[in-house]
Amino acid sequence: MRFRILGSPELYDDVRHRHIPLNAPKQRLLLGALLSHPNRTVPRETLVRELWGGTPPRKSASTLNAHVSLLRKALLEVEPERANAPRLVARGSGYLLEAAPEETDFGRFGQALDRTRRTAALDPENACTALREALGLWRGTVLEGGAHGPLCAELTARLEEERQQALELLFDCALRAGLHRYIVPELEEVTAAHPRRERFHDQLMEALCGCGREADAIGVYHRARRHLPAEADRTPLLTARLARIGARSLVPPAPDARPREAVRPEADHESVHSVFGYLAELLSGQVLLSPRV
Repeated sequence: MRFRILGSPELYDDVRHRHIPLNAPKQRLLLGALLSHPNRTVPRETLVRELWGGTPPRKSASTLNAHVSLLRKALLEVEPERANAPRLVARGSGYLLEAAPEETDFGRFGQALDRTRRTAALDPENACTALREALGLWRGTVLEGGAHGPLCAELTARLEEERQQALELLFDCALRAGLHRYIVPELEEVTAAHPRRERFHDQLMEALCGCGREADAIGVYHRARRHLPAEADRTPLLTARLARIGARSLVPPAPDARPREAVRPEADHESVHSVFGYLAELLSGQVLLSPRV
């Protein structure tokens, strides 16, 4: 048995290799609400509020029981051998759904993320592979989006945050493995989808710098600041990244074999001073560039 909610909610029969879709919206919400607290009793009043909000039907108790019966029937279609030991049972003043973490797609995703966090620093390339496999469990938005009650909304927010953390870890591992140019398109896509997540912008700037595209990285800084808080100290990752780009530009090129004209020390001092002054203005937001696209 597999419970799948990272996309269109469905049950999967891993013995007969078949999908059992849940087409009724209330049935999907009921599954999400029960899986938000697996192996624990969810009160009937909570489930009624989850399915109908503040306007429950007149006979909400019997209507809820009908939806529970339909979901139980779908579960038994996947596991007919559990007819005498159903997963979904009445318990006290509510209902309980039995589901181990490895039997849910979001549980397997969380387990893979935890394992990879422990090994990422030592083996970034294999961590990239493991994270891509884990992210492949996502077939769309949690419970396929739509209107959710409090339990499903909380579950959706938690799982989306875990997904973004997995993406951050994936990109960190790819950068550590030297795969800068391969992840630039993905980072451009994810920064557009999550413009207020500073870490993604910082990773895109790092990837562009690793490709020798410092000017484009500075352009990312300016675009990100339109979405992030205006104060420079509220974007510490991007501010520090911009400073490193500026420091890199001050490193003198390697000497070549040809003689060069002598440069007056005071002129060289003025040049370096002007670059530092420009960088200070850039960090404070006084200078706006027209980034190369």
